[in-house]
Amino acid sequence: MPVYQYEVADRKGLVSSGTAEAAEQAELITRFRERGQIVLSLRPARSDGGGGIAAINAGQLVTNLRQSFKRLSSGVNLGTILLFTGQLAAMLGGGLHLVRILTALAAESTHKGFTKVLERVRDDITAGGTFADALAQHPHVFSTLYVSVVRAGELSGSLPIVLDTMTTYLEKTDAIRRKVKGAIAYPAVILVVAILIVIFMILKIVPIFQNVYEKAGAVLPLPTRILVAVSHAMRDYLLFMVLGLGVVVLLFYSIYQTHAGRRTFDRMKLNMPLFGSLIRRSIMARTCRTLSVLLNAGIPLIEAMETVARVSGNAVIEEALAGATQRMRDGGTIADTLRQTGEFPSMVTQLVATGEESGTLPIMLGRAATYYEQQVDQSVATLSSLIEPLMIVVMGGIAGGVIFALYLPIFNLGQAMKGGVR
Repeated sequence: MPVYQYEVADRKGLVSSGTAEAAEQAELITRFRERGQIVLSLRPARSDGGGGIAAINAGQLVTNLRQSFKRLSSGVNLGTILLFTGQLAAMLGGGLHLVRILTALAAESTHKGFTKVLERVRDDITAGGTFADALAQHPHVFSTLYVSVVRAGELSGSLPIVLDTMTTYLEKTDAIRRKVKGAIAYPAVILVVAILIVIFMILKIVPIFQNVYEKAGAVLPLPTRILVAVSHAMRDYLLFMVLGLGVVVLLFYSIYQTHAGRRTFDRMKLNMPLFGSLIRRSIMARTCRTLSVLLNAGIPLIEAMETVARVSGNAVIEEALAGATQRMRDGGTIADTLRQTGEFPSMVTQLVATGEESGTLPIMLGRAATYYEQQVDQSVATLSSLIEPLMIVVMGGIAGGVIFALYLPIFNLGQAMKGGVR
């Protein structure tokens, strides 16, 4: 069973922390709430071992797979959350009661899964729970960041204002996500199409040419023999290849669930040719924008940094933010601690330093986020102009290589006949 690190506060304000086992985070949150405790932070406990494949047991892997499937099957995308947040902020600002709002939004929603979630959130609030705790019971729909912002809005009595800020944040996040996905999706689709075409040629076209060459008694050159051998292997062992591919995917997923594995893959993402800089800029934009939103919501800096680390979406940046947060606890400034990680550009650290000195840190972070959002736009435009001809060359090279290997015996036969006539 998964182990979680928690930090909770009781009704007297006393804070305690530790570890506990639970099948899901929602189950643990319910357990604490029944004791009259408020969850301040909750995250999976990390193993102190070597971080290899053995660092994650079979139970943890099954739990992670189940949670991933639950997130995918829920079908609640960012657009749905964005619409809900905007409507909620407007209706709360109009003075309507939260339970009445949730009832109305649940009835209006065309997404059945999201309707059920809103009804459960409403029922939890009616039973005496807080809005943030009710949202936290659905981590596959509402992120840690979302719950933290709502909790801060409830405590400060400024929930409509906080939700309005959250709406703007989600709009910008959705725009960046669509641009990055759009830049990566095009070459991915082209590559998949090229691979499918090659597989079709190997499975269907190569055997036809092979029969013709056998009847003609032609001597096959090395490239053609390799292609024929690959065709035989794929036709004879296709099922085993599919199963093997499934095992490889599961193995990579298992490795990715470990801290060392996730850090390795995420580092590779940041160092990818062409796409690495785009991914880093989008992470910088999201990190700065998230921290700005949290600070504007009134969340203390240390807590805001911890939340940003958990929602950064990259293990390398998460580790850097966690290290910076620890150094801030020891008395360092946010600009110096971020600079020491080596993962944040000077643009970010300079704006953060200015914000610290002038007392306008949320504003400076917002400017940094805007800058990197513009950089993402420029990167997407540049990549779009480069990728199309590059993928045409790649696709043509793959298909052309197969066709060349298929027709090479004909070329050789033609040369032999030409030599014989002379």
